[in-house]
Amino acid sequence: MNQELKDIIIRLETRVRQLIMQQKELQDEQAQLHQQLSKKDEEILQLQIQNEELKQQYSRLKMAKYIDMADNDVKDMRGRIRTMVRDIDRCISMLKVKQ
Repeated sequence: MNQELKDIIIRLETRVRQLIMQQKELQDEQAQLHQQLSKKDEEILQLQIQNEELKQQYSRLKMAKYIDMADNDVKDMRGRIRTMVRDIDRCISMLKVKQ
């Protein structure tokens, strides 16, 4: 029975060593995964900041385009008014000639 106990103890020691090695490997893997998670969190934060900056740029661009369109509308209106004034002046001068 003594030999049998020794065999059991040896197997138990072997199994405990294996479990200790597995635990160490799992702890290393966990540390690595925590590090990866931290990097991903930093990436997400950077992308959120970049997203906000792009939203602000888009908003500014949209506003600039709106202002530019308004300027073009004003220029078009001025051109139309000038054309109308010239037509009215021609009509007035034609009426003066007929009198």
